[in-house]
Amino acid sequence: MNTDQGDPGEGGFDEIRILGLDAPDDVGPGRSVFGEDSSGDELPHWSARPAGDTTGGVASGDDPWGGLDDGPRWSDDVPDDHESQQPVGDDLDAAAVFFDDGPLVTSTTGEFNPPLLPPDEPLPDLGSTAVEEPPPTVAPAALGSDRAASLSSGGERNMAVAVVTGVGLGALALAAFWMGTGAAVALITILLVLAAAEFFMALRRAGYQPAALLGVVAVGALNLAAYWRFEAAVPLVLGITMLFSLSWYLTGIDRQAPLLNVSVTLFGVLYIGLLGSFAGLMLTDPNGIGMLLAAVLCTVGYDTGGLVIGRMFGRSPLSAVSPNKTTEGLIGGMAVSFAVAVLVVGRITPFGQDPGTLGSAFVLGVVVALAAPLGDLCESMVKRDLGLKDMGSILPGHGGLMDRFDALLFVLPATYYTARLMDLFAG
Repeated sequence: MNTDQGDPGEGGFDEIRILGLDAPDDVGPGRSVFGEDSSGDELPHWSARPAGDTTGGVASGDDPWGGLDDGPRWSDDVPDDHESQQPVGDDLDAAAVFFDDGPLVTSTTGEFNPPLLPPDEPLPDLGSTAVEEPPPTVAPAALGSDRAASLSSGGERNMAVAVVTGVGLGALALAAFWMGTGAAVALITILLVLAAAEFFMALRRAGYQPAALLGVVAVGALNLAAYWRFEAAVPLVLGITMLFSLSWYLTGIDRQAPLLNVSVTLFGVLYIGLLGSFAGLMLTDPNGIGMLLAAVLCTVGYDTGGLVIGRMFGRSPLSAVSPNKTTEGLIGGMAVSFAVAVLVVGRITPFGQDPGTLGSAFVLGVVVALAAPLGDLCESMVKRDLGLKDMGSILPGHGGLMDRFDALLFVLPATYYTARLMDLFAG
């Protein structure tokens, strides 16, 4: 590129010339700089109609510009039969597909077919145009027939039968503790396995499809592994359970809703197996039977005190998840549990004089008084979500094992870590 600069005093440049390109002598408006057009031809205005041969070789009678008007056309002037005026998406038979498994909603039938539904929940009638009244907030009729029946049956406990059953369980536990650690481990493992089987059967009644056999085996293995190989065995068993749970549905043993059913299976293993395995961990210590007996006695004190005082003085409902429980019963149960810890557990090793003191029993009483109600209410929440009054009927007058040992599942880890913090383990 070459520039011919003018006099610096006058300012500016005279011209800019591109090397290799000879510009024409005179360049005027409307003329190409390459010199192919005549300088006299003016470019037409952009709004002017095309002139000359615009047919591109087509006969003059077939002029494509012939049907155009001189002025612009507005959308209001377009004929109704023009393609631009036709509705878009006129085919209403196509269904909106949101999942690979099939359409959720079709515009013609209004059918609702999701890939997964909560168990036994009634499907809404999307095809109806009438506005229906909302269902009542709490009504057993809104649940499945079997769930509604389970909620409405057995309103009152047979107290005489309940007392006899409770005394029998207590005698069985004391006999196992007296026989030694092996008998205690065997009894706890059997009770945990039965409680797990009861829980998984309750899940199936509610419409879920857990890997029940796998879950029951995992619960028993957790307690035995904790007793034989201590705390390091617990995550190993849980990891193996996770792998086998996924394989259970991958290999086709069960195929329905694998994500949901793997989740409820692992929940049962963690809820019953992991929390219950703290009994096996306590029994690894020479003072383990005393720790386990302390946890059982404090839990029995909470259940008994809450039942008796709640029946006598209960007036204020405690929680929506358990309408039969009252605030007075909660306070009474906590008070009795604390009293049992101080007066009874304070005389049992290791919370007594060897190696603990009365202060150790006092701390345990406070911890159990907080943990037991939490376990009781959590199990009530699970039962209410499943639409069940009782988890089972294996214990006359009490319901199921989970109904009797719900608070104990939370008291076991609370007792274990309390003893750890106060250095009550002899091992």
